[in-house]
Amino acid sequence: MMAANPRSPALVKTIEMPKGYVDTRHHHDWHQVIFPIKGLLQTESEYYQHLVPHTSALFVPATLEHQSIALSNTSFIGIYINPKFCKTYSMQVRSISLTPFLKELLQEIRRKALVADNQDELLHLLEVLHDQILRDEVFTFQLLLPQDRRLKLIFDYLTERPALDWSLKMWGEKVGASERTLSRLFVKEFKTSFPLWRQHLRLIYSLSLLDENLTIQAIADKIGYQNDSSYIKAFKVYFDTTPQQFRANGNHQYHEL
Repeated sequence: MMAANPRSPALVKTIEMPKGYVDTRHHHDWHQVIFPIKGLLQTESEYYQHLVPHTSALFVPATLEHQSIALSNTSFIGIYINPKFCKTYSMQVRSISLTPFLKELLQEIRRKALVADNQDELLHLLEVLHDQILRDEVFTFQLLLPQDRRLKLIFDYLTERPALDWSLKMWGEKVGASERTLSRLFVKEFKTSFPLWRQHLRLIYSLSLLDENLTIQAIADKIGYQNDSSYIKAFKVYFDTTPQQFRANGNHQYHEL
């Protein structure tokens, strides 16, 4: 698509990914902006996993290696920006809150990119998008991938079984390290304690479950909360919205588009 349209400032594509689909490690010659209209996408670059729910957009610079996984049945719009027609970007994936303004901007870019004679208007819109991508208040659902082998084992276990409630001492016995060593490593790599890191991981994981036909209580059980009120309270603190509101907003956006 990009090779066939070298003089286009931007191109758009709607992509469907069934749950579990893996778009293996690759790169694009053009910059890419991804925003889901339904579902939850996880994009992994060298050191980070970026979660892309329907409340955010993701910018992937040209030539950066990345891999994407659909954590639920996902539909998303990809906007591909020709580097010849825009400013230079650093080699950094950026997550941006999908505000009403940014959502409408991306939709307008999508509409203009589908019409060949709108190039001047499209270039002006891309300038505005550039400012949005580089603004300071970047919002991100981001899980830093552990570098230490022992923490990586814990990460792999918990992303498969988020309700697992082992103590740090039990994890130490599993991965071959003392409780004290693991505690120090969590502070070093994540700047937080193991319990807070585990809560972060559980809440992130729950985003994909909210796209399924599960009650809030069932989701709370699956990620290790004793009751739904504890889960709702933690979710509200972390995401500044309730699970029910997050789910409703996703359904509303899908029907809008």
